[in-house]
Amino acid sequence: MDKRRIDELSIGYVEKLSLYQEYSARIRNLVQDLVEREDIEICSIDGWAKAPAEFVKSLDSHYVEDISGLDAIPDLVTVRVLLRFPEDVCTAEEIIRAEFSANLELSVPSSGLDDPFRFGYPAVYYILSLSESRSSLREWKKYAGLSFRLELRTILQEAWATISPRVNLSVGSISEKTLKRKLVRLAALLEEADEGFLSLWGEVKDAAVLVPNVPEPPRQIVPEPPVQAERTYTEEELYEFFNSQEDTLLNRWSSTAIKAGFSLFVPSPHYLEESFQYLYKVFRAAEIDTISEVEKFFEEMEEGDKGLLQLRTVQSAFEKESSSWRVDAFSAIFLLVLNLKWDVLKGKDLVALGIKRGSDRISGIDG
Repeated sequence: MDKRRIDELSIGYVEKLSLYQEYSARIRNLVQDLVEREDIEICSIDGWAKAPAEFVKSLDSHYVEDISGLDAIPDLVTVRVLLRFPEDVCTAEEIIRAEFSANLELSVPSSGLDDPFRFGYPAVYYILSLSESRSSLREWKKYAGLSFRLELRTILQEAWATISPRVNLSVGSISEKTLKRKLVRLAALLEEADEGFLSLWGEVKDAAVLVPNVPEPPRQIVPEPPVQAERTYTEEELYEFFNSQEDTLLNRWSSTAIKAGFSLFVPSPHYLEESFQYLYKVFRAAEIDTISEVEKFFEEMEEGDKGLLQLRTVQSAFEKESSSWRVDAFSAIFLLVLNLKWDVLKGKDLVALGIKRGSDRISGIDG
């Protein structure tokens, strides 16, 4: 163990820790968006960068001379996703493999769990990095080449991973082998439970389909008024939505922009009016088309300070230029929509829709 090499790697990691922490937050949000977009229920999702003390501890178990640099360590960032059923894990696995570049030599896909002699109830995990198409995007360029570990687990697999390490076994003696055998049996029970719950869920859905075919006594049918889809808002109606918030919403996002690191900017009434017009355009281009969807967007931005974290990411990515940006409340929301809904926006003509001009205006390129 080369202590000087360990110190060198540790100092380098601490210096870049904020980047890895930022990367973990962005990857967590991206993975959640990709999985939930396919109507898969996520029980919980968490993302973190390895703590410095844990980083040093992990180096003790490696030949540090073989580590060329931090980029050669694949698990400095981890994202863990808990799902309900093994079926959900397999579906999420397909999505992830399509969206990221996978290092299969260091990964354990679901196909690698078929060995009947494996120990325990291990879960799927991948060592991933951004695809070339995503890392070429402006807002992701700084993370190009950074890898992360993605763990996809059912709730019962998480229970196994949490409890089994407490039984610290080597298999040298007969008694320890007996304990290991008991653990294998318990792991098998957990796996059977996972598959059993999935089977029961399928039966419940099938039974639910058959219920309408059961004869029922005649009853008087009272016609219900037809359900009307929510109408797409106009620019005036969106403006009225913001007015109805009594300035609390705008004040909140103006303060959030400052917390994120943008310079204080007090817009003129005319500048603020134009900022709103560009926000309306980016909302519509991002297909946030109803007032309910606008309200849902703001609710999502409040959860876990998602909006603040995203604005910090944008400010950090353009740290040198952003000191002169003119970011009022409407512009801050514009930046959030532009970055969080990029998958929707990237296929559209942003110049013709006025989105490019709105972005340039914030950075001072267009008056």
